[in-house]
Amino acid sequence: MMLMVTLTEGGKAEGKVKRMCAPTWSVDAYRTYLTVLFSTSIMAPGIIIGFLYTRLARTYLESQRNPPHKEKSKRSPRQKVLIMIFSIVLVFWACFLPFWIWQLVRLYSSSLHLTTQTQKCINYLVTCLTYSN
Repeated sequence: MMLMVTLTEGGKAEGKVKRMCAPTWSVDAYRTYLTVLFSTSIMAPGIIIGFLYTRLARTYLESQRNPPHKEKSKRSPRQKVLIMIFSIVLVFWACFLPFWIWQLVRLYSSSLHLTTQTQKCINYLVTCLTYSN
């Protein structure tokens, strides 16, 4: 694998030179990379999770309509289980989607006029949200 980074030196802070690795990809290559990464890391797993949990919910509902035994069971109420399934899928999307939308909006929108401080705040918030999952 070829690493496409370069070592850059920034201004001096407290007498020390700041060094940082920076990507050397073209904007188009980076845009393509992040789009593919989003599709394979978030969209595909999210769709699969949603599909599997939908099947799980349907199976659960079917088992409640036609229980194998007529005796009373001590299962959780149907509504609690469905809310839990819905919550799992919703939290996945709510935690990861804002981060990725922010990354892709910055790449695809050239008319985004935000101050540096606002961009830092948005970066911080969406990153914290992602890690909270």
